[in-house]
Amino acid sequence: MKGLVAAHSGLRYIVLALLLVAIINALLNIGKNSYTKKDKLINLFTMVSLHIQLALGLILYFVSDKVQFVEGLMGNANLRFYAVEHISLMLLAIIFITLGRRKAEKMKIPGQSHKMIFRYYGLGLILIFIAIPWPFIYDTLGAGYF
Repeated sequence: MKGLVAAHSGLRYIVLALLLVAIINALLNIGKNSYTKKDKLINLFTMVSLHIQLALGLILYFVSDKVQFVEGLMGNANLRFYAVEHISLMLLAIIFITLGRRKAEKMKIPGQSHKMIFRYYGLGLILIFIAIPWPFIYDTLGAGYF
């Protein structure tokens, strides 16, 4: 189980880096009238890494001792964070990113694809950043940097 937690925690940095690359790439190309194979691959790798992270997270959701469905769950900030807030925000972020990529691929005007990626991936990044149990924000959750 420690290996699974380490993989899930470590992959977050790859996911965040890919998200930043995709968002910056979209921002730099909004005015251009092209949506190249490179752009598509950046967005695809970002989305795939998020889905791998989701799969690891779902396994942890059912085997981790940090997720406990007990009486008083909603009154306990630590239990509520992992059982409700973390998974809800992450699922929402992954849905936004997946929909954004799908919509971007269907756009007829290439420059619009970059706007779509920028909006949806940007919103996903904000939600993900809020949902990560950063030690400098949530010092009582028992999560570390890795």
